[in-house]
Amino acid sequence: MVEIELDGRKVEVQEGSMVMHAADKAGTYIPHFCYHKKLSIAANCRMCLVDIEKAPKPMPACATPVTQGMIVRTKSDKALKAQSSVMEFLLINHPLDCPICDQGGECQLQDLAVGYGKSASRYEEEKRVVLHKDVGPLISMEEMSRCIHCTRCVRFGQEVAGVMELGMIHRGEHSEITTVAGDTVDSELSGNMIDICPVGALTSKPFRYSARTWELSRRKSVSPHDSTGANLIVQVKNHQVMRVVPLENEAVNECWIADRDRFSYEALNTDERLTAPMIKHDGQWRTVDWNTALEYVANGLKSIQSEHGAASIGALATAHSTVEELYLLGQLVRGVGSDNIDHRLRHAEFDTVEKARWLGTSIESLSTLDRAFVIGSFLRKDHPLFAQRLRQAAKHGAQVSSLHALADDWLMPISTQLTAAPSAWVAALAGVAAAVASHTGAAAPVAAEASEPAKAIAASLLSGQRKAVLLGNAAVQHPQASRLLALAQFIAEQTGATFGVLGEAANSVGAQLVGAQPRSGG
Repeated sequence: MVEIELDGRKVEVQEGSMVMHAADKAGTYIPHFCYHKKLSIAANCRMCLVDIEKAPKPMPACATPVTQGMIVRTKSDKALKAQSSVMEFLLINHPLDCPICDQGGECQLQDLAVGYGKSASRYEEEKRVVLHKDVGPLISMEEMSRCIHCTRCVRFGQEVAGVMELGMIHRGEHSEITTVAGDTVDSELSGNMIDICPVGALTSKPFRYSARTWELSRRKSVSPHDSTGANLIVQVKNHQVMRVVPLENEAVNECWIADRDRFSYEALNTDERLTAPMIKHDGQWRTVDWNTALEYVANGLKSIQSEHGAASIGALATAHSTVEELYLLGQLVRGVGSDNIDHRLRHAEFDTVEKARWLGTSIESLSTLDRAFVIGSFLRKDHPLFAQRLRQAAKHGAQVSSLHALADDWLMPISTQLTAAPSAWVAALAGVAAAVASHTGAAAPVAAEASEPAKAIAASLLSGQRKAVLLGNAAVQHPQASRLLALAQFIAEQTGATFGVLGEAANSVGAQLVGAQPRSGG
């Protein structure tokens, strides 16, 4: 640990930390634009200049490593004058359009301009103008003259999303953020660029000019699209969802959400959404009140039960429903004497599940794995935030292996990619199991010949400390899912890895726990 003095207070931080990290730990705010705790350090906005004793000039807090006994002043005249000067430079070319800017009211530049800017500008020359760019239906780049070149969006693409879709061209005040080749921004995490942009350069196209941030009420929610359970803040105006943004939770989604979590709220406001119960009469759907609808369903169930027996009644649930809904549906079906209830709507094999199948480890731990073997998953599309976690692990040296039908690009280094048709997955996985068994001395569950990729995956899993074997959606929905499951569990047990199922829906585990599937004879 290194001890420094920050504004007269002693602060201890890890060796190699920056002054900004020490300030965060001490609860001291240093103004900044380009610095973001989840991104690499760029030090190009210079807003975080601080006064460091014995330094000939103010130094950027985000890029200055701490040293033993260092004395830092963030509120001295020298520091405040430097920060005020940087703010004046940043505002030279920034348009004065706060009243019409979507970022107004939640703009970092706006907030810091009040604290560190001047009441009038000395700049009388013409401001630069940057032409708008069309990068797709989600992100608006209509007002790029507002950009202050912090490069957060560029670094996010490179370091978190795994693909550099935006970059900077030209130099000095002629610099521009662009896709360079005129392409669209297509990453499944692209909407996070809107959140991390400290000004109104990148804004949400669907939300554009629809509301002001202070007009919105906020409600906490959870992502309904996959098993990640990303924490959300749903923003509402006049009983209508206007925007969805992430709620920071380091243990689940950090400060990111997938684009489908962010933009799918538009479906809530469509005219095609069913908002009242309907009964089909004489070939036509007619809207009725809830009492009429519930009575109609109850009478129908009683009639079927008396005429055809309870076994002729069944219910198909969705694992996107809440635990309470799934439990009550199970109680209803079993209450009439049937066990025909299931939430596994896309499965091809329906074995009896005694214990709930889940991830097997914490979501947070995926970022720190040394080895990972993912079986049957379109990882980037099925679980974008799990893919992001494994991408961070791979950046720190983790070996990620896969068994899949396609050699699809996960935007991360893949140690070994075992590509096979789905019909050959059992044989391919049996080869990995045989390779593992030959090293551990255990009896292989299935006699199989191990290919070179299978041997490489086995060798990878037999090394390292923190390991996981993960079954994806395509494997769970496979006609031979139980055999894939058994082989994957064997591999995990023999290599000391945790075994987990990635999960298809928002409440796949909850559906299993409350019995939304057959128990006996259903």
